[in-house]
Amino acid sequence: MQHIPGKRQANKQRRKEDLYSVAMDLFRRQGFDDTRVEEITQAAGVAKGTFFNYFPTKEDVLLYIGERHMSRLGSALNNGTGRRLSEERSAVAALKLLLRTLALSLHDDRDLVRLAVDKAMKITHMAPASEGRRFGFQALVALLIRRGQQTGEIHPAADPELVAQMIEGLYYQQLVIWCQENFSFDLAERLEQVVDLLIVGIGVKHIQPAADTVSH
Repeated sequence: MQHIPGKRQANKQRRKEDLYSVAMDLFRRQGFDDTRVEEITQAAGVAKGTFFNYFPTKEDVLLYIGERHMSRLGSALNNGTGRRLSEERSAVAALKLLLRTLALSLHDDRDLVRLAVDKAMKITHMAPASEGRRFGFQALVALLIRRGQQTGEIHPAADPELVAQMIEGLYYQQLVIWCQENFSFDLAERLEQVVDLLIVGIGVKHIQPAADTVSH
């Protein structure tokens, strides 16, 4: 009996994934606005009420793209990327690897990501700012910032949580620009540039003493 709750939860997650997959297929073929919830449930073979057990609105199907995106990060961390992060001597390089992993996971669903971003910009409750925190993104970035402080890469006075919030905000900012500019630049490379720019501002500066040019 102890395994029943776990099995029930797995079944619920599987049904949610099925509804999501069916909805995404219809969105691709018909467009988001022209797809009705009834069409989604008919194609999935479930009652209309079942849909609302998993997605309060049709827009929440798009919100789920963000949740699955962060879940991919969790899978990546468990399948090798996490070990590479821990073995990377440079905290800044590890931070770039983390952001690159996130960026590359978006490439296969670019059009759907653009659709989700477009809807998120119009619907307040879909704003992505809380997604990173929900899945530990900020906590992981803050951990890397602390490591950089220990190795001398990052100024010890920098607040790791604040820096993590800034990086998350910049990540979503560049994601929006990437979608609006029709994917005209490499998102992974842009995020690495963002890290470089930010770290220049908070990195430890080794300033050499100025030479004494005054004659005595």
